Amino acid sequence: MKKEITAEYMHDLLKRNVFMDIDLSKVEGMSDDERRKFTVAVADELFGQREYGDSMHWFIGKFVDDEDTLNESNPLIDEDSALCTWYIDLAYFGFDLTNHTTINLDTIEPGLAQHPDEPELDYTIDNPKLMEWLRTTPYRRIAVMIARIMLDREYKRIVANFDAVQDYYAENCSTDTDENLKQPEMCDKYINDVLHCIETVKDHQQRGRELGLSDDEMRVVDALWGWMPHDYDEDYVAAAREICQAADESLPAPTVIRSRNGFIIYKKPVMKQLEAIAKKHDVDIDLTDKYNITMGYLTDWLWRKYSKDLDNEEYLIG
Repeated sequence: MKKEITAEYMHDLLKRNVFMDIDLSKVEGMSDDERRKFTVAVADELFGQREYGDSMHWFIGKFVDDEDTLNESNPLIDEDSALCTWYIDLAYFGFDLTNHTTINLDTIEPGLAQHPDEPELDYTIDNPKLMEWLRTTPYRRIAVMIARIMLDREYKRIVANFDAVQDYYAENCSTDTDENLKQPEMCDKYINDVLHCIETVKDHQQRGRELGLSDDEMRVVDALWGWMPHDYDEDYVAAAREICQAADESLPAPTVIRSRNGFIIYKKPVMKQLEAIAKKHDVDIDLTDKYNITMGYLTDWLWRKYSKDLDNEEYLIG
C-alpha cells in the first residue's frame, strides 16, 4: 500500500531538501515588503542550490504543475497558514521566471516597473531603473532570469521578420540559463552578453531607420550582407530598396491561391530578377549555392511575403 503523504511529512521534506539553513519561522510575522524581499532572496538561493537550479525546479514541481495549476496531491495546498501561502507564492514566482513570463517587476523591487498594467513593456534596455538593477543587484541569479526574459521578448519581436538578427542572437546569447547560474561571474557574463546584444541590435536598426529604410528593406540589407551588424553600405541599401520593390511587384494577384508548389514556380524567376538587381549594384549573390546564407535569408523572406495565408512556421527551401 502506498504511504500517504502528510502535511507534516511534506514540511519536513521541504526543509531537508530545499530550505535547510533558511529560517522559515519568521514568515508568519512579515510585512508585505519583508515578504517580497524574503521571496526574492530565497528564490535567488534556490536557483543556485545543486548546480543548474535543480532545487528550484524540484520545489516548483511540488506545488505547481506544467499546466500552471496547483498540485492537488500536495497536502500543503489546503493548509491555512502564512508559511504555506508563502510556499505557493514562491513556487509561482519561480514558475514564472523559469517559463520566461513577463511578471510585474515591482514584485522584485518597487520602482522597476514603468508599465505595471503591461509588464511586457518594461523588459527593455530603455527602462533605466531595470538596467541599473540588472548591473548592481546582489541577486545575480534572478537578474539572469530577467535578462533571459528580455532575450525571449526580443526573439518574439524579430522572429519571422529579421533572420540575420535572430542568428546574431543565437550566435552570441545562450538561452540556457541553467548553465549560467553556477557562479556569480557566469551570471555577470550572461547578463552583460544579453544587454550588449540587445543594445547592438537596437543601434543597428535605429541606424537603418535613420536612413529611411523600412523593416523589410533592413531585413534585405542584412540578408545581402549575410550578417549583422554592418555599416549599411550604400550599394547594399540601394540594392535592397530595389529588390523589395521588385519582389512586391512580382507577387501573384491577391485572388491567386497560394501553395508550396506555387512558391517553387514563383521563386525561380523572381530570384533571377533579384540577382540581376544585386549585381547592378555590385552586390554578388550566387543562386546556385543552396547553402549560402544570403540565399537562405532571401528564400525565407520571399516565402513569408508569398505565403500570407499559409502556415509560415513550415519553412520551405525549394
